[in-house]
Amino acid sequence: ARRPQLIKQSMLELKLQAEESFVLKVVQLEELLQVRHSVFVIGNAGCGKSQV
Repeated sequence: ARRPQLIKQSMLELKLQAEESFVLKVVQLEELLQVRHSVFVIGNAGCGKSQV
């Protein structure tokens, strides 16, 4: 489970809170991009879309 640790480290370097739910979404997005050509990231303002 090295991938979540690397994501958390990167988030801390970007001065973001490394919450488990956000880390999980980053992992899920990476897995989606391995099998899809594109994805849409949608959500409310300030929810972290640009940071993914």
